[in-house]
Formats: sequence, structure tokens, C-alpha cells
Amino acid sequence: METEKNPLGYEPVGKRLLSFSVPAIISCLINSVYNIVDQVFIGQGVGYLGNAATTVAFPIVTILLAFSTLIGAGSSAYAAIKLGEKKEEESERTLSNAFLFTILAGIVLVILGMMFMEPLLRLFGATDSIMSYAVDYTSIILLGAPFNMLSIVLSNMARTDGSPRLSMYSMLIGAGLNTILDPVYIFVFHWGVKGAAIATITSQIISAVILTGYFLRKSKKPLHMRLQKEYMRLDWKRIGTFLSLGTASGITQAVACLTQIVMNNSLVYYGNQSEIGGDIALSAMGIVVKISMIMNAIAVGVGIGAQPILGYNRGAEKYDRSKRSIFAQLQWLHC
Repeated sequence: METEKNPLGYEPVGKRLLSFSVPAIISCLINSVYNIVDQVFIGQGVGYLGNAATTVAFPIVTILLAFSTLIGAGSSAYAAIKLGEKKEEESERTLSNAFLFTILAGIVLVILGMMFMEPLLRLFGATDSIMSYAVDYTSIILLGAPFNMLSIVLSNMARTDGSPRLSMYSMLIGAGLNTILDPVYIFVFHWGVKGAAIATITSQIISAVILTGYFLRKSKKPLHMRLQKEYMRLDWKRIGTFLSLGTASGITQAVACLTQIVMNNSLVYYGNQSEIGGDIALSAMGIVVKISMIMNAIAVGVGIGAQPILGYNRGAEKYDRSKRSIFAQLQWLHC
């Protein structure tokens, strides 16, 4: 009988879930906090129109997140299943395909976003007074889309590879850099919302580079996945399979995007009928949404942390461990 070598298959489920979920929760909290910091600096340096512009641009950020989650959740789940089946080569092929497909998808989204930017921003609730700020901010955010998407996808794959802390560290370094660059670009260089956007994509680029470097370096441990040059060819059957696994997560983000669009337009419509005005309503809601992300961090982090455990044990046909992982999640969230 073959001895189980991967801790996902033999360590106590509660211990594994804790070691994977805590870094994921911290990552979500860091992401929420530095989004709030963004709003503070933009509000102080640009004013409420700057905050309103980021609110209008937020559906585009959510669209990028939807595609990233579709690819990242699906590919990491599929890789975890293959690791559980002891098909390490298949997991590496999945990693390389997800890496290449993410870059290509990001480039396509950049092109489409640039082509239809103003109509999209109008659809998302941009008013005449906000539009110039929204275009400045969104155009830069879009340019960083491939790096943003890559950092999210590789964060998922790093957890599946048994390195949940790496995802947290890459997020922590990126968030720290963003917090430093925000006031420099906004108050020292006087770049306004463009400065905030440049600081954001700089942090995303750094996170993507850190994670890519991890998957490129050689490892003495045979269980670890690595990017392989010979696997850098799009296998559409494999891509279709892992995209199908990520569909539910992608749809969840897409629905969130639709909610944001409806909310933004409602704020403009009803805000303009009051003394407050639609622009101020958009600005205020943008701050509220960023703060609410803190409240969701625990639930999202636990779900993210459980994914590699569920995928691996499904592939290894250790269904009792998968069930225990699900029950552990429910108990934690209930508490």
C-alpha cells in the first residue's frame, strides 16, 4: 500500500483547514484595509468626485475578479484533484495552462475595456462631472489587468501547492507598497486618481512577480508544482474542464457586478432628487462597500482555505475527509 506523502491527504482536517484558512482570511482583510486606505487618500487629495469615480470603476474591477476567480478557482480545484489522484504531471500542465490562459484573457479584457470604456462607465453610473476622473482611473487599472488576474490565479495555485502563506505574503507586500505609494503619487506628485491607480497596479505587479518567481524556481520536493516550458501550450480540453469547475465562483462575482451596476445607477437617480446629489451618494456608498469587505473576509477566507483540501481528497477518493472539511467550515462560520 502506497504511503500518503501529501499532508492534504493525512494530516487532521481541522489542522489543515486552520493552516490554509488563516492566511486566506488575513489576505482578505489586508485587501479590504488597503482599499479603504485608497479611499482615504483619494478623498483627501482629490475630493468626493475621486471617490465617486472609483465607485463607478468598481464594476470593472469586479469583472476582472470574476474572470480571475473563474480561472483561479477552477484550475486550482482541478490541480488539487489531479494531485489527489497522484497525477503530478497533470497538475503541472494545469498550472502552465492556467498561467498562459490568464495572461491572454487579461490582454483581451484590456483591449475590450479600452475600446468600450466610456459606454461602460456610463452604464456603471458615471455622470458628466465624474467621467473624466473615472476614465483616468479606469484606463490605468485596465492596463494592470493581466498582472492583477495573474496574482489572483497564482494565489489560488499556491494554496493548492501547499503554500498558503505565500499568497498572504505577496498580498501583504503589495498592500504595504500601495499604502506607501498612494500618498507619494497623490500628494507629492499631484497625480490625483491616476496616482492612486498607478499605486494599485504597481502593488499588483509586485504580487504577480513574487508568485510567478515561486512557481519558476526549482524545488527539491517532488510534490510541488512548477511552471514548465514544455507545457506552455494551450490545451483547450483541459482549459474547458477547469473553467467548468470555476463557473460557480465566476458567476457569483458576475452577479455581484450586476448588483453594483444597479446600485450605482439607483444612487445617481435618487441622489439627484435629493439635496445630497448623485455624485456624493456614489462617493459615500463606495466607502461603505469597501468597509463591508472586512465583514466578509472571514467567510471568504474559510471557503478559499478549504478548497485545496476538498479538491485533493476528492481526487484521492477520501470522501470522509472532504465531508469533515465541510462540517468544520460550517462549525467555524456558525461560531
